[in-house]
Amino acid sequence: MQASGGEQSVGSRRDSRPGRLEHASAEPGAKSAQTEPGRVARWFGSCFYACGRNGLPVAVGWDGKAYVLVKVLKYDFVAGTGLYELSGADPTGPRKLICKVNRRMHFCFIPLSWLGRLVTRREVRNLQRCKGISGVPQVLARTGPTAYIYEYIEGASLDRKPALPPDFFEKLLAVLQQIHARGLVHFDLHKRGNILVGEDGRPWIIDFQLAMHLGERCLLSRRLSARLRRRLQAYDLYHLYKHKRRFLPAELTQAEEQLSRDNSLPLRLHRAVAGPLKWIRRRCLRYLCAKGILSHGPSSQAHTETNPIRWTGK
Repeated sequence: MQASGGEQSVGSRRDSRPGRLEHASAEPGAKSAQTEPGRVARWFGSCFYACGRNGLPVAVGWDGKAYVLVKVLKYDFVAGTGLYELSGADPTGPRKLICKVNRRMHFCFIPLSWLGRLVTRREVRNLQRCKGISGVPQVLARTGPTAYIYEYIEGASLDRKPALPPDFFEKLLAVLQQIHARGLVHFDLHKRGNILVGEDGRPWIIDFQLAMHLGERCLLSRRLSARLRRRLQAYDLYHLYKHKRRFLPAELTQAEEQLSRDNSLPLRLHRAVAGPLKWIRRRCLRYLCAKGILSHGPSSQAHTETNPIRWTGK
């Protein structure tokens, strides 16, 4: 969502064909050890991306205006997110916006467009529940069964480790409390990329892909539903204070320090399962990258989060 992260990675260069990355050797003059993948391997590799080898649409329309793709912010198995800029000199309307396209590509002939439709419907609905909250981007329109566009926020994510004002996390907490008041759990605040710092220093929370709405009677009983909702929302708070402990430790109170070190049974179980799965996933992606199977589509760019070069360990 932020206007950063699309630069070409160091140690790589583009060859003459659009959308392909040729990995440069670490030593000058040395030949690349990566072999050119065959047709079947390239087809298999395209199945790992939400839109296949075609990538994100080169242009989208909104409010009677055309916006062209200028940067791919993220492109992975589940979704692709791109920054689009107004084509022309129309002074009305926003100059930039974000288009997110969820999964619409099959995986080895296994249909998965249903997943993209489901994720899009849930995410748009949850964002609409946050309408009016300053600190959550506004949905502008649905552009298809698996795609929608929303407002662009000028700034940087916590992944960029920007300078933060002392009251940043207090303001972030206020935004999160308003989200929780709508009955939502974000579930993905452990990712620093989902927290933005606007140019004015204000916090923004993005990516409601995993968010869940828990109504008053999700467990048939209001009391049980409220207890479950508070327990799950506590994990959002845990991740918020964990980020605060890392970025602004001097501003952390003793109570917040304790909340930032949650070691409850559910979190221990999550770490026990997520750790090995993450290790396996990275080894598999590293292997596919080394074989030249994973590659970028024509409209994608190198990015620290989705660039296959990172799986080589360089």
